[in-house]
Amino acid sequence: MRRRPDYTLQVESRICHLRQRVGAETQNLRNKWITELDNLFDIAVQIAKGNVDQQQVNGKLQPITPKERQMWAQITANIGQVMGNLAKGYDETKFNEDIDELERLFDEVKTMHNKQRINKILTKPT
Repeated sequence: MRRRPDYTLQVESRICHLRQRVGAETQNLRNKWITELDNLFDIAVQIAKGNVDQQQVNGKLQPITPKERQMWAQITANIGQVMGNLAKGYDETKFNEDIDELERLFDEVKTMHNKQRINKILTKPT
């Protein structure tokens, strides 16, 4: 008699592996985004402070106006907010909630499967 594979064990293992892998990948991606945003933040700060006098528009250098510097200061603030949100890890939290829900649903299926198996054993003709 050939043994049937235990699919519930396989699914549980895959869910666990997915949680670990995505957690690590999410952290790496978040670090990459924060690094890129940090570089943009530095550039925006330099422009807002007046350390950069000109910008290239349509291939021509033009002076940066005080109004444009104010806009760059706002951009700097927005970049800082985005970096703060990424550092908090709200995406990972949502992902973990989704995985928890997946595990809960899987546990329900597993419980139902076990009940059906018990019923099959109890109703099996001898």
